[in-house]
Amino acid sequence: MAQNKCKILIFALYLLASGLASAGEETTVSSESLIDQARRLQDIWTDGTRPTLMRTQFQVFDAKGEATSGQYDVNWLSPSRWREEIQIANYRRVRVHDAKGYWQQSTLNFQPEIIFQIDALLDYKAVLKLDTKEVFGKIKNHDKDAVPYRCTEVKGSAGTDRVLCFDEARGNLLTVEFLAVRNDISRIEYSAFRNVGDKCVPFEARAFRDRKIVATLKIIEIAPISDENPAIFVPPPNSEFWPRCDDMRQVEVLDKVQPEYPSIARLKREQGTVIFYAVIEADGNVSHLAVIQKATPLLDSAAADAIRQWHYKPAACGSTPIRLETSITTFFWLQHQ
Repeated sequence: MAQNKCKILIFALYLLASGLASAGEETTVSSESLIDQARRLQDIWTDGTRPTLMRTQFQVFDAKGEATSGQYDVNWLSPSRWREEIQIANYRRVRVHDAKGYWQQSTLNFQPEIIFQIDALLDYKAVLKLDTKEVFGKIKNHDKDAVPYRCTEVKGSAGTDRVLCFDEARGNLLTVEFLAVRNDISRIEYSAFRNVGDKCVPFEARAFRDRKIVATLKIIEIAPISDENPAIFVPPPNSEFWPRCDDMRQVEVLDKVQPEYPSIARLKREQGTVIFYAVIEADGNVSHLAVIQKATPLLDSAAADAIRQWHYKPAACGSTPIRLETSITTFFWLQHQ
């Protein structure tokens, strides 16, 4: 009898130890399966989606917390025929897409920083896509506001680039943490999920810089298009064609000259962040450089002088290099003594 009790006690301890071990270990669910599930749930712009209109409102907040409102609309017929339009203040951008890229018309010859922020909020598929040099880290379980999360790291050559967290119950992408700030964004949160056909779409999103909200987005309407208007899918006058593809290789900096901190700027204790709009040409050179967030004239000029010397491995569709609009951020910070 004592021997049986001992066996029962050992078995109970084994179960307890197994439970404690499994609670602390990462799950056996793969990062690839989490991303595939999120794509299937959230991506409505795919084959099989009927002609659809989406209207979206957004706000962008400046350093003082003051908001500027804008609107983003999509008219969708198929993956090879759709139109998007974004407008905020006096800026307007129209893109008419076909199977090989899009025709773009813009009221400016550069893209403002706030548009890069909104593009980052809209294009959640970009954060789900791994570059050639990126790999997944381990999956870890977390709880936030009683909601169980599954989070996976995406690691690049310089370390962890971002952390993706998914709803454990449904599989939606809920948050993205950027370890290296992108477009002045360190975190994106997706919420207010609603069913659209067989999809589950986040109708709201918020972008943060540290703990400060820099942009919000809300879908106002997703509805079928009853009467198609072929005229809106004609490339706009004076538009420029930008090639694109689903498996596009991203740009990679090859030669990078560090900006020199101007001595006069040091004496004046000038510091700050400078952000540029730039086009990375098909030959890897930088063109169309324009400051979209200023620091001081001395720092802006020093950063521009350095970036003009940078050279990239260009974006590509297959073996064909293509042009790409991007933003480039440089930092000037003095060490406090």
